[in-house]
Amino acid sequence: MLSRRSLLAGTATLAAGCGNPFSPPSLPQEVELKVAASTRRLVSPAFPPADWLEGKYLRAVAALEADRENQFGPTQGGYRIALRFFDELYSWPETPPQSREEAEKAQEDALKAAAGLLDDLDADLVTVLPHDANWLGQEGVLLPLDRFSGPGEVALDREFYPSVVSGFRRDGDLYGLPIAARPLMLHYDKHYFAAQGVPPVDASWDWNDLVEYAARLTAYKEDGAVQRWGLIAHLEGILWALWQNDAAAVDVDSLQCSLREPAATEALQFVHDLMHKRRVSPPATGFALWEMVGFGGSLPAMLYDYSPSILDRGSYDMAPLPQGKVHAVPMRADIGLAIPARTRHTEAAYAALMALTLAMQKEVVIPAGRAAVARLADSRNSLRPAEVAAIQHSMEHGRAEPEPGLQFSVMYEVMERLGRGEHVAAAVNGACALVDEYKEL
Repeated sequence: MLSRRSLLAGTATLAAGCGNPFSPPSLPQEVELKVAASTRRLVSPAFPPADWLEGKYLRAVAALEADRENQFGPTQGGYRIALRFFDELYSWPETPPQSREEAEKAQEDALKAAAGLLDDLDADLVTVLPHDANWLGQEGVLLPLDRFSGPGEVALDREFYPSVVSGFRRDGDLYGLPIAARPLMLHYDKHYFAAQGVPPVDASWDWNDLVEYAARLTAYKEDGAVQRWGLIAHLEGILWALWQNDAAAVDVDSLQCSLREPAATEALQFVHDLMHKRRVSPPATGFALWEMVGFGGSLPAMLYDYSPSILDRGSYDMAPLPQGKVHAVPMRADIGLAIPARTRHTEAAYAALMALTLAMQKEVVIPAGRAAVARLADSRNSLRPAEVAAIQHSMEHGRAEPEPGLQFSVMYEVMERLGRGEHVAAAVNGACALVDEYKEL
């Protein structure tokens, strides 16, 4: 695997010991910082035009330039921002690698492409998704931000929700700060609800309400086949069911499969019944399930999803997840900002990182910052008061999804088996076998 860590160690060292967290750097003169911003993604709409995204960055930079009192802004930080736009940092081959050697070569090529683009753009800051930030950070292409904030992680937690910040952390190092968050929420068709005499979803809903109303909203054809599902709760997995029932899939410390615990089997039985006993959610998984939602199928009356972008915002509203035994909302970090190790202006780059990350909170559907979420009612005219409350509730109870790995494999296996109609005990045994195989490696 290609690594730039050794080549960039000298640059990275400059970032160490940069003073107290959230203190504006003292710079001798103004420097120009090149900010490389992707036009590919910024949360809703799903495939926005490039100029739509560029306008958001331009507005944020203009606001920073006008705010001369901002301790992280250009005036106080001694820098000016020059925006550079790009499409993607790298791309993977269209044909999946057929061997370990091919996979390693594809990853090496992607790393070269990302590092090369940052060099070509002369980037001092770059927008990245969490997975990319962690991967490029571990390869030495991005600087660890803890070198700037030092022991001040608590200060970061005051500005951003920890469940979102953790998406940019790998093996103890923080490689980016989040602009946007993606809590799992319930999206429901308010017009269809009204037509069926079902009240809007609110924070009082629990799992019993979910089942009752999903049954009322499921529509059938004359031959008994389902015409429209009342609910799809497993499009983005079923971790929510375990967490809300105070259960887990795998104990991360002991690497023991936790799915046989009573709380876990109870949660899995609830999901199984939604598909096979209550028949309010389709017994489908994977691509077949996505076809029902994203490829011209009949959208369900209710959908558990991390993003509203695939739904018609004119018809669908957002609501909090119906309550289980405990409040727990699976959370994903979305796009954020990072500092390339190639920068020659580390202190100014860190000040700009803080300033631009906070300024961009106004430009996304669900911001990652606490203050921005608290002000949603003032900054998001498109959201109803109930939706604002739902987002705020979800952010407060957010819990970071685990990184891809054993837990994801276990959850995917058990969900596939439940979708096929296997009894919960059999599905659990099949999924727990993956944990046993993992421990033997």
